[in-house]
Amino acid sequence: MNRRTTWRTAAAAVTLAVGLVALPAQAHGATSGDLNPAQAQALEQRLESLLPDGAARAERLQAELGVDDLVPGEVIDPADYQCTTATPVRDWLAALTEGWDASDHGVATIFQQVVLLNAVLFPDEAGDDFGQQGEFTTPITRTTRDLRSFWDVDGNRVRVVPMHSDVLLDRTRVARVFQIGFGFDEAVSTQLANAVATLADQDKFEHGRHPLFTFNAFAVDGSDLPGVGTIPPEIVMGDGVLEGFRAVGLDDVAPQAILAHEYGHQIQYQKGLFTSDLTGAEASRRTELMADAFGSYYLTHARGASMQWKRVREFSQVFFQLGDCSFSLSSHHGTPNQRLHSVEWAYSVAEDAQKQGHVLPSLAFAAQFDQELPQLTEPDA
Repeated sequence: MNRRTTWRTAAAAVTLAVGLVALPAQAHGATSGDLNPAQAQALEQRLESLLPDGAARAERLQAELGVDDLVPGEVIDPADYQCTTATPVRDWLAALTEGWDASDHGVATIFQQVVLLNAVLFPDEAGDDFGQQGEFTTPITRTTRDLRSFWDVDGNRVRVVPMHSDVLLDRTRVARVFQIGFGFDEAVSTQLANAVATLADQDKFEHGRHPLFTFNAFAVDGSDLPGVGTIPPEIVMGDGVLEGFRAVGLDDVAPQAILAHEYGHQIQYQKGLFTSDLTGAEASRRTELMADAFGSYYLTHARGASMQWKRVREFSQVFFQLGDCSFSLSSHHGTPNQRLHSVEWAYSVAEDAQKQGHVLPSLAFAAQFDQELPQLTEPDA
């Protein structure tokens, strides 16, 4: 999923005051049910008034972290490809937000970015439990250990961090995100935190635990951030995306598949594999499909997770269901079909490699992938 561009998305989202909205600070749990329309509108307007210079602050954060701009790149002609985002896990998520208006979605965007930044900036406080009830802790812990021994990169540098959205009701921690992450002063950060916590503590947002707020997993490279210190290379695993795949019956393979994909991005960081002759959406598609392939190779190799064909078909659905049709954006991950093809290609490479009794070095595997990429992305419309 998102990699370095996640930082830019996170920063920019604070300026998206779409229907953003503050009541006087309330104690945690003080709300029951939903705010009435007048209360919600007042709260959104308060948030909006507090975020007038969010774009400039976002730019400064981006510069400090060395993150590339998220701008539209070269457009891939959508007429060339079969593409639909109507997949079971996306439909599941859409059903959970049915009835939300533009204001609800705008507020949810802010929630997503607060949760994301909190996980990345303060990993020491994230804990070691994956899933709202810790139900995904065992497969993620085991897969992390196995990935570190499988690939020829320094996996001990990479920290795997859970992302929980219940932080939205913790006014102190949310205020810290606004103060340290974006440089707002203490007073404004406190007001923002009060607004966020009050809005989040509603039935329709599941009192801060709505799966949409953590429906993501991503990898970030290490950085030094003033006021925070050294941020290690991280893989962040959101509760929501894991819950979504459990809802569609893929929870026995989704944690391993998603983590293996994100670990592929950490390989790309350490081996300098983000650079290519491609630009914009095509460049992003390449890195995402390569990460799919890294993940599939590990999951199917005899010295990796050694999943059999039945389970390969299951985890391939994880990648397929997360494909997108954003052909004009530099965050494009590849269509569902292209993600499926990358998984199947890597499976065949793993079959050949294990017959020879070895694991391909990551650079050799990436070179084979780049040779295959034109075939994987051939028009299929």
